[in-house]
Amino acid sequence: MRAELRASQVGPGAVLELDGRTRRVIGTLRLDQDGTEWGEHCIETSRGPHEWLAIRPRGGPKVVHWTPRYDLFSEPDPSGMAMDGRDWTLEVAGTVTYTAQGATGTGPRGTCEYVEFADTDGLLAFESFDGGVWEISVGRFVDPALLRGYREGEGD
Repeated sequence: MRAELRASQVGPGAVLELDGRTRRVIGTLRLDQDGTEWGEHCIETSRGPHEWLAIRPRGGPKVVHWTPRYDLFSEPDPSGMAMDGRDWTLEVAGTVTYTAQGATGTGPRGTCEYVEFADTDGLLAFESFDGGVWEISVGRFVDPALLRGYREGEGD
C-alpha cells in the first residue's frame, strides 16, 4: 500500500517513487545544524551516477532532488555564481555534522561545510565533507505530495 512520505521512514532500503519512477535509497546522511535536523538520501538511478533527495524541515517539509555535477570543478563565490546560463545568488552557508548509514561515499560521521545558491528555478550547492574537495550539485524542488514511499514489492 502506498502512503504519503514521512521523512522519519526514509533510509537505506526504502523504495521511493519520484517522477513516476521507482528508486531505491542506498544510503542516508542525517544532518544536524545547531539542533535543526534533516536527511539527505542517496538514490539509485538507471542512467548513471547516484542522485540525492533532501527532505528538509525549514518552514515545513521541503524536498529537493539533487543531481551531482561531476563535470564541474570550482570553489563557491559568495558574491554569486554563473553556470549553465543561469545566475545564482547566495542563499545560505554553514557547517553541519552528519552521521551516515549505507552507501554515501562519506565516513560514518563527520562535518560538512556547505554553500547554497538559488535562482528562480532551483538551487546550486557546494559541499565539502571533512575538509575534502568541493562537490557541486544542482537541485530542483519537488512537491512533497508527489513523492511516495513504500515497502519493496508493494508498488510493483
